[in-house]
Amino acid sequence: MSIAAAPEQKVSKAGKRPWKLEGHSIVLLQKVPKIETYLVFMDFNRVETEINRIVEGIYLSPEMPHYPYHNLTHTISVVGYVKEIATHYRLPETDRFILNIAAWWHDVGQLFGDMIGHEERSIVIMTNHLQDIPPDLHTVISQCILVTKMPSHPANLLEQIICDADTYHLGTPFFRKTDGLVKKEMMLRTGKVFTDWHKKSLLLLQQHVFFTDYCRNLLKRGKMENMAWLVGQIGK
Repeated sequence: MSIAAAPEQKVSKAGKRPWKLEGHSIVLLQKVPKIETYLVFMDFNRVETEINRIVEGIYLSPEMPHYPYHNLTHTISVVGYVKEIATHYRLPETDRFILNIAAWWHDVGQLFGDMIGHEERSIVIMTNHLQDIPPDLHTVISQCILVTKMPSHPANLLEQIICDADTYHLGTPFFRKTDGLVKKEMMLRTGKVFTDWHKKSLLLLQQHVFFTDYCRNLLKRGKMENMAWLVGQIGK
């Protein structure tokens, strides 16, 4: 697996999906032998450790913008949540690898342009760093990145897991910190002042859904408590 020195900016061709995954990606692996063969001989831990190093280097580079919310801390959190949910569902190692790689790269595009379209840019940057990844495997990982675009419409369990991992904090006490960080970042990147921020956040939580049973059961109460907290903040 080749590692490029730096991301190259070019138009993304990712996003097209020649098949629809049915449940776990293992179904797809059974249909595409070259992916299965590639993964059988892959050292998952070594590859993920190298990707971890690369992504951390990008986020911590002095040449990159350092945002209050979309930063290395958020990315590491999403990776951790992906692993937690995947463990609950006892996913095979191949599925875990796909989710972990998608989680590491899903927001890198935030550093290279506007918020709109950052998912596609993330795929371009990932592609430039992982030059030898088979096209079919690239497609599966890319779709896991693209599906995090809101509003999300996950088509299978892997996509549901990464969507829930990306918004996991909405059902935890940590939301009361991240909400302020997101506001700060939005003001920084748009130049706007949001006088009704808590109302917008409340609407977000009211419209948001967790897709996996695991997150619905685990985080439903926490999200309701955060909505009650937001109601209390409105008008203060």
